[in-house]
Amino acid sequence: MALKNSISKFVINCEELFTLKNSSNIKIIDCRWYLNKPNKGRLEYENSHIENAIYFDIEKLSNNSIDLPHMFPSIEQIQKFIKEKGININHEIIIYDQMGFFCSGRVWFIFKVFGFKKIRILNGGFSEWTKHKLPISNKIKKTENSNFICSSFESKRIVNKKQLEKIIDKNDLNTKIIDARPHDRFLGIENEPRPNLKKGKIKNSINIPFEVITDNMLIKNFDELKHLIFNQNKIKKKNIIICYCGSGVTACNIIFVLTLLGIEEVKLYDGSWAEWGKIK
Repeated sequence: MALKNSISKFVINCEELFTLKNSSNIKIIDCRWYLNKPNKGRLEYENSHIENAIYFDIEKLSNNSIDLPHMFPSIEQIQKFIKEKGININHEIIIYDQMGFFCSGRVWFIFKVFGFKKIRILNGGFSEWTKHKLPISNKIKKTENSNFICSSFESKRIVNKKQLEKIIDKNDLNTKIIDARPHDRFLGIENEPRPNLKKGKIKNSINIPFEVITDNMLIKNFDELKHLIFNQNKIKKKNIIICYCGSGVTACNIIFVLTLLGIEEVKLYDGSWAEWGKIK
C-alpha cells in the first residue's frame, strides 16, 4: 500500500526497511508484547526477528515501583536501555510489534517523550515482514555502549489522576478525553481483562478504539484517518487531547495518529482504566 508523504514521516513499509536495515543510522526495535503473557514477546524475539533488531521489553521498561501496570518508565530506565543498546539521538528509530499497530505506538511515544525526532513504525509489523518472506534471524547482535545522555523529558505529555480530575471538574470544552479500549468495554458491556476493575468509562470521554485506525493492522490512508478523527469524532486541531486505555499501551496508537494529523497537544493518562476503574 502506498503511503502519502505525511504518513511516510511516521510509518515505514517492509520494502523500504529491507533496503535500510543494515544502515549505521538505523536502530530497529522489536517490541512484541501480549496482554497477560509477559514473556511471550521476548521468546518470539529470541526465536526469530528482523536482523539487527533490539528487543524492547514493555513489561520491564515500565515503572514497576508503582502498583499499576505499565506506568511510564523513569529517565534512569530509558537511559540505561539507550546506553546499553548503543542508541544515540541521531539514530532513526524503527519500531515493530507482532502485527503493526498493537503496542508499537507505546514505544514510539516513549522515544518521543525522551526527545527523539526520527521515529517510525513498521506498517504491518513482523507479520507483514514474514508475509513478504523477508529475511529473519535468531542471532542477537552485540552492541557497544553509547555515551548519549537523556536530557529531554516532555513531562507535559503525561497526565496523572489528580490532574485529570481537575480537568474534568473544569469541564473545558476544548479538552477531549479519548478512550482507546474496545467499544464494549467502553460501554461497560464487557468485563475488563484485569481483575478488580469495575466496568464503565471516564466521565465526558469519547471512544475511538485503537483497532479503528487500521485495516487488518495496516494503517489507514491519510484521508481515512482525517475523516475518522476530524469528521466522525469532531476533533479539532486546536483541541487538547488526553488518551487512555486499559493500562496506557494501546492509547498510544491513538496518540500516534493524532500527532500524525498535526494535533500538537496530545497527552497520555498514564494510570488509564487500571487506576481509574480500580475497585476500592
